[in-house]
Amino acid sequence: MKSFLVLSGFALACVLPGLGCSSTSASGSNGKKLSMLKPVNQTLKRGDTNKVAITVWRESISSDVSVRFENLPQGVKVIEQDKKVKDSDYIVNYTLFAANDAGLVSGQIVHVTAEGPDGLAVTESLEVTVKE
Repeated sequence: MKSFLVLSGFALACVLPGLGCSSTSASGSNGKKLSMLKPVNQTLKRGDTNKVAITVWRESISSDVSVRFENLPQGVKVIEQDKKVKDSDYIVNYTLFAANDAGLVSGQIVHVTAEGPDGLAVTESLEVTVKE
């Protein structure tokens, strides 16, 4: 029932005007499927933090899913480096921190990869902007 409610919520969010979302899925053996909703683009000011919601859902997978961020702007890091999406969770917030000397960028493409068992992985991207 929980899976149905969560997936229904994702479907509703994707059809609401102005939200326009996309997702990526990967399928493996024995009906395993891993999907991730495209994260929302982020704008940070130097010295500030932003929460990024990572939404993952799975079918026939009962293990935690690891998440990694690649190609972050210079001076921007993820606070929760080893945080995983637990089996009972669908949405996990990660904190981006822009150092006081972070590079000023506009729309830098950052790749977010969620990886489950047996190398099953999905990657989505978001744009990160760092301002003064």
